[in-house]
Amino acid sequence: MEVTVEQRIPFEAHYESQITSEDEIISSMPLMDSYWPVAIILVSYLVFVLELGPKFMKDRNPYDLKLVMYLYNLGQVLSNLYFLSMVFRKRNLIPFLFQQSCSPSPLPDLEMRTFIFHISWFWLMTKISDLMDTVIFVLRKKQRQITFLHTYHHFTMVLSVWIYIKYVRGEQGVMIGIVNSMVHVVMYSYYFLSALGPAIQPYLWWKSHITKLQLFQFAILTVFYATLLSRCEISHLQKMYNWYAVSQGILFTVLFSNFYMKSYKSAKEAKSKKISED
Repeated sequence: MEVTVEQRIPFEAHYESQITSEDEIISSMPLMDSYWPVAIILVSYLVFVLELGPKFMKDRNPYDLKLVMYLYNLGQVLSNLYFLSMVFRKRNLIPFLFQQSCSPSPLPDLEMRTFIFHISWFWLMTKISDLMDTVIFVLRKKQRQITFLHTYHHFTMVLSVWIYIKYVRGEQGVMIGIVNSMVHVVMYSYYFLSALGPAIQPYLWWKSHITKLQLFQFAILTVFYATLLSRCEISHLQKMYNWYAVSQGILFTVLFSNFYMKSYKSAKEAKSKKISED
Protein backbone atom coordinates (compact mmCIF):
# COMPACT_ATOMS: atom_id res chain seq x y z
CA MET A 1 0.00 0.00 0.00
CA GLU A 2 1.34 3.41 -0.99
CA VAL A 3 2.23 5.76 1.88
CA THR A 4 0.59 9.16 1.52
CA VAL A 5 2.30 12.48 2.25
CA GLU A 6 0.00 12.94 5.25
CA GLN A 7 1.17 9.60 6.68
CA ARG A 8 4.84 10.18 5.88
CA ILE A 9 5.21 13.61 7.52
CA PRO A 10 4.29 12.44 11.08
CA PHE A 11 6.62 9.44 10.66
CA GLU A 12 9.51 11.63 9.50
CA ALA A 13 8.91 14.05 12.37
CA HIS A 14 8.87 11.17 14.86
CA TYR A 15 12.02 9.69 13.29
CA GLU A 16 13.92 12.99 13.45
CA SER A 17 12.76 13.50 17.03
CA GLN A 18 14.08 10.06 18.02
CA ILE A 19 17.44 10.66 16.31
CA THR A 20 17.74 13.99 18.14
CA SER A 21 16.92 12.29 21.45
CA GLU A 22 19.54 9.60 20.79
CA ASP A 23 22.13 12.25 19.93
CA GLU A 24 21.42 14.08 23.17
CA ILE A 25 21.58 10.89 25.25
CA ILE A 26 24.93 9.84 23.79
CA SER A 27 26.46 13.32 23.94
CA SER A 28 25.55 13.55 27.64
CA MET A 29 27.74 10.55 28.47
CA PRO A 30 31.34 11.17 29.63
CA LEU A 31 33.88 11.06 26.75
CA MET A 32 31.12 10.96 24.11
CA ASP A 33 30.39 14.61 23.31
CA SER A 34 33.63 15.03 21.36
CA TYR A 35 36.33 12.79 19.92
CA TRP A 36 39.05 14.77 21.71
CA PRO A 37 38.96 13.00 25.11
CA VAL A 38 39.27 9.48 23.67
CA ALA A 39 41.85 10.68 21.12
CA ILE A 40 43.97 12.14 23.95
CA ILE A 41 43.65 8.89 25.92
CA LEU A 42 44.74 6.74 22.96
CA VAL A 43 47.61 8.98 21.85
CA SER A 44 48.84 9.24 25.45
CA TYR A 45 48.65 5.45 25.72
CA LEU A 46 50.81 4.92 22.62
CA VAL A 47 53.33 7.58 23.57
CA PHE A 48 53.73 6.19 27.09
CA VAL A 49 53.93 2.47 26.32
CA LEU A 50 56.12 2.80 23.22
CA GLU A 51 58.33 5.78 24.07
CA LEU A 52 58.14 7.62 27.39
CA GLY A 53 57.49 4.61 29.63
CA PRO A 54 60.45 2.49 28.46
CA LYS A 55 62.75 5.55 28.67
CA PHE A 56 61.51 6.31 32.19
CA MET A 57 62.13 2.72 33.31
CA LYS A 58 65.47 2.26 31.51
CA ASP A 59 67.71 2.83 34.56
CA ARG A 60 65.14 1.91 37.19
CA ASN A 61 64.28 -1.37 38.86
CA PRO A 62 60.88 -2.88 38.07
CA TYR A 63 58.12 -1.70 40.36
CA ASP A 64 56.56 -4.21 42.72
CA LEU A 65 52.91 -3.97 41.73
CA LYS A 66 51.53 -7.16 43.24
CA LEU A 67 48.77 -5.42 45.19
CA VAL A 68 47.89 -3.26 42.18
CA MET A 69 47.70 -6.39 40.01
CA TYR A 70 45.46 -8.20 42.51
CA LEU A 71 43.04 -5.29 42.65
CA TYR A 72 43.19 -4.55 38.92
CA ASN A 73 42.57 -8.12 37.79
CA LEU A 74 39.80 -8.62 40.33
CA GLY A 75 38.24 -5.34 39.24
CA GLN A 76 38.35 -6.47 35.60
CA VAL A 77 36.61 -9.74 36.45
CA LEU A 78 33.89 -7.96 38.42
CA SER A 79 33.32 -5.20 35.84
CA ASN A 80 32.91 -7.72 33.01
CA LEU A 81 30.59 -9.83 35.15
CA TYR A 82 28.56 -6.70 35.92
CA PHE A 83 28.26 -5.91 32.20
CA LEU A 84 27.02 -9.44 31.51
CA SER A 85 24.57 -9.25 34.41
CA MET A 86 23.08 -6.05 32.96
CA VAL A 87 22.69 -7.73 29.58
CA PHE A 88 21.05 -10.94 30.78
CA ARG A 89 18.85 -9.34 33.45
CA LYS A 90 17.21 -6.96 30.96
CA ARG A 91 13.97 -8.52 29.80
CA ASN A 92 13.71 -9.22 26.05
CA LEU A 93 17.09 -7.63 25.34
CA ILE A 94 18.65 -10.62 23.54
CA PRO A 95 15.68 -11.13 21.14
CA PHE A 96 15.65 -7.36 20.53
CA LEU A 97 19.38 -7.42 19.68
CA PHE A 98 18.98 -10.23 17.15
CA GLN A 99 15.87 -8.73 15.56
CA GLN A 100 17.34 -5.22 15.27
CA SER A 101 20.70 -6.54 14.04
CA CYS A 102 19.12 -8.13 10.96
CA SER A 103 15.81 -6.37 10.32
CA PRO A 104 16.01 -3.06 12.17
CA SER A 105 12.83 -1.11 12.76
CA PRO A 106 13.04 2.53 11.62
CA LEU A 107 11.52 3.55 14.97
CA PRO A 108 12.79 1.08 17.59
CA ASP A 109 11.89 1.24 21.26
CA LEU A 110 13.74 4.32 22.57
CA GLU A 111 13.80 2.97 26.15
CA MET A 112 15.54 -0.19 24.97
CA ARG A 113 17.89 1.79 22.75
CA THR A 114 18.78 4.06 25.67
CA PHE A 115 19.57 1.02 27.81
CA ILE A 116 21.81 -0.32 25.02
CA PHE A 117 23.65 3.01 24.80
CA HIS A 118 24.34 2.93 28.55
CA ILE A 119 25.59 -0.65 28.68
CA SER A 120 27.69 -0.01 25.57
CA TRP A 121 29.21 3.02 27.30
CA PHE A 122 30.01 0.86 30.34
CA TRP A 123 31.66 -1.66 28.01
CA LEU A 124 33.72 1.21 26.56
CA MET A 125 34.93 1.99 30.10
CA THR A 126 36.10 -1.63 30.50
CA LYS A 127 38.04 -1.32 27.22
CA ILE A 128 39.71 1.87 28.44
CA SER A 129 40.60 0.16 31.72
CA ASP A 130 42.16 -2.68 29.66
CA LEU A 131 44.86 -0.18 28.65
CA MET A 132 46.25 -0.48 32.17
CA ASP A 133 47.50 -3.95 31.20
CA THR A 134 50.21 -2.36 29.08
CA VAL A 135 51.02 0.36 31.62
CA ILE A 136 51.62 -2.33 34.23
CA PHE A 137 53.88 -4.21 31.80
CA VAL A 138 55.96 -1.05 31.30
CA LEU A 139 56.30 -0.34 35.02
CA ARG A 140 57.30 -3.97 35.68
CA LYS A 141 59.80 -3.83 32.76
CA LYS A 142 57.98 -6.56 30.85
CA GLN A 143 58.58 -4.85 27.52
CA ARG A 144 58.76 -8.16 25.63
CA GLN A 145 55.09 -8.68 26.39
CA ILE A 146 54.17 -5.42 24.68
CA THR A 147 53.84 -6.93 21.21
CA PHE A 148 52.18 -5.48 18.14
CA LEU A 149 49.22 -7.81 18.77
CA HIS A 150 48.84 -6.64 22.37
CA THR A 151 49.06 -2.92 21.58
CA TYR A 152 46.96 -3.04 18.40
CA HIS A 153 44.24 -5.08 20.11
CA HIS A 154 43.88 -2.70 23.06
CA PHE A 155 44.08 0.43 20.89
CA THR A 156 41.55 -0.67 18.27
CA MET A 157 39.05 -2.01 20.81
CA VAL A 158 38.76 1.41 22.49
CA LEU A 159 38.57 3.25 19.16
CA SER A 160 36.08 0.80 17.63
CA VAL A 161 33.69 0.81 20.60
CA TRP A 162 33.73 4.63 20.78
CA ILE A 163 32.95 4.95 17.05
CA TYR A 164 30.24 2.30 17.35
CA ILE A 165 28.47 4.16 20.17
CA LYS A 166 28.88 7.61 18.66
CA TYR A 167 27.99 6.93 15.04
CA VAL A 168 26.89 3.37 14.21
CA ARG A 169 24.50 2.57 17.10
CA GLY A 170 23.51 -0.76 15.60
CA GLU A 171 22.45 -3.41 18.07
CA GLN A 172 24.84 -5.92 16.49
CA GLY A 173 27.78 -4.22 18.24
CA VAL A 174 26.54 -5.40 21.63
CA MET A 175 27.15 -8.99 20.55
CA ILE A 176 30.90 -8.30 20.51
CA GLY A 177 30.62 -6.93 24.03
CA ILE A 178 28.79 -10.03 25.29
CA VAL A 179 31.24 -12.55 23.83
CA ASN A 180 34.29 -10.42 24.65
CA SER A 181 33.23 -9.93 28.27
CA MET A 182 32.72 -13.67 28.73
CA VAL A 183 36.26 -14.29 27.51
CA HIS A 184 37.64 -11.52 29.71
CA VAL A 185 36.04 -12.98 32.83
CA VAL A 186 38.01 -16.17 32.21
CA MET A 187 41.20 -14.36 31.17
CA TYR A 188 41.36 -11.93 34.10
CA SER A 189 40.42 -14.71 36.52
CA TYR A 190 43.53 -16.50 35.31
CA TYR A 191 45.64 -13.35 35.73
CA PHE A 192 44.28 -12.82 39.24
CA LEU A 193 45.05 -16.40 40.27
CA SER A 194 48.51 -16.39 38.66
CA ALA A 195 49.41 -13.24 40.64
CA LEU A 196 48.85 -15.14 43.88
CA GLY A 197 52.26 -16.81 43.56
CA PRO A 198 53.97 -20.17 42.94
CA ALA A 199 51.62 -22.15 45.19
CA ILE A 200 48.74 -21.69 42.77
CA GLN A 201 50.72 -22.40 39.56
CA PRO A 202 50.01 -26.19 39.44
CA TYR A 203 46.30 -25.36 39.14
CA LEU A 204 46.79 -22.99 36.19
CA TRP A 205 47.35 -25.66 33.55
CA TRP A 206 44.59 -24.11 31.43
CA LYS A 207 46.58 -21.03 30.35
CA SER A 208 46.90 -22.12 26.70
CA HIS A 209 43.16 -22.72 26.54
CA ILE A 210 42.57 -18.99 27.03
CA THR A 211 44.08 -18.29 23.62
CA LYS A 212 41.94 -21.08 22.15
CA LEU A 213 38.91 -19.42 23.75
CA GLN A 214 39.91 -16.10 22.17
CA LEU A 215 40.23 -17.77 18.76
CA PHE A 216 36.79 -19.34 19.24
CA GLN A 217 35.47 -15.86 20.06
CA PHE A 218 36.79 -14.43 16.79
CA ALA A 219 35.34 -17.35 14.83
CA ILE A 220 31.87 -16.87 16.34
CA LEU A 221 31.85 -13.12 15.77
CA THR A 222 33.24 -13.36 12.22
CA VAL A 223 30.52 -15.85 11.25
CA PHE A 224 27.86 -13.73 12.98
CA TYR A 225 28.79 -10.53 11.12
CA ALA A 226 29.30 -12.33 7.82
CA THR A 227 25.79 -13.77 8.21
CA LEU A 228 24.35 -10.29 8.79
CA LEU A 229 26.06 -9.06 5.64
CA SER A 230 24.75 -11.91 3.49
CA ARG A 231 21.17 -12.19 4.76
CA CYS A 232 20.03 -8.94 6.38
CA GLU A 233 18.67 -5.60 5.23
CA ILE A 234 20.66 -2.99 7.12
CA SER A 235 21.86 0.56 6.55
CA HIS A 236 25.00 1.41 4.58
CA LEU A 237 26.75 2.56 7.77
CA GLN A 238 25.93 -0.70 9.54
CA LYS A 239 27.17 -2.67 6.53
CA MET A 240 30.46 -0.79 6.73
CA TYR A 241 30.67 -1.58 10.45
CA ASN A 242 29.92 -5.26 9.80
CA TRP A 243 32.59 -5.45 7.08
CA TYR A 244 35.03 -3.86 9.51
CA ALA A 245 34.06 -6.41 12.19
CA VAL A 246 34.59 -9.30 9.76
CA SER A 247 37.99 -7.97 8.66
CA GLN A 248 39.06 -7.46 12.27
CA GLY A 249 37.86 -10.95 13.18
CA ILE A 250 39.98 -12.46 10.39
CA LEU A 251 43.00 -10.31 11.29
CA PHE A 252 42.82 -11.20 14.99
CA THR A 253 42.39 -14.88 14.12
CA VAL A 254 45.65 -14.74 12.14
CA LEU A 255 47.51 -12.75 14.82
CA PHE A 256 46.30 -14.84 17.75
CA SER A 257 46.96 -18.09 15.85
CA ASN A 258 50.52 -16.95 15.23
CA PHE A 259 50.85 -16.05 18.93
CA TYR A 260 49.52 -19.46 19.94
CA MET A 261 51.91 -21.30 17.64
CA LYS A 262 54.91 -19.34 18.90
CA SER A 263 53.99 -19.40 22.59
CA TYR A 264 52.63 -22.91 23.10
CA LYS A 265 53.33 -25.17 20.14
CA SER A 266 57.00 -24.18 19.92
CA ALA A 267 57.44 -24.50 23.68
CA LYS A 268 55.80 -27.92 23.63
CA GLU A 269 58.05 -29.08 20.80
CA ALA A 270 61.14 -27.78 22.59
CA LYS A 271 60.12 -29.61 25.76
CA SER A 272 59.54 -32.86 23.84
CA LYS A 273 62.94 -32.53 22.16
CA LYS A 274 64.66 -31.98 25.51
CA ILE A 275 62.97 -35.07 26.98
CA SER A 276 64.03 -37.20 24.01
CA GLU A 277 67.63 -35.97 24.32
CA ASP A 278 67.69 -36.81 28.04
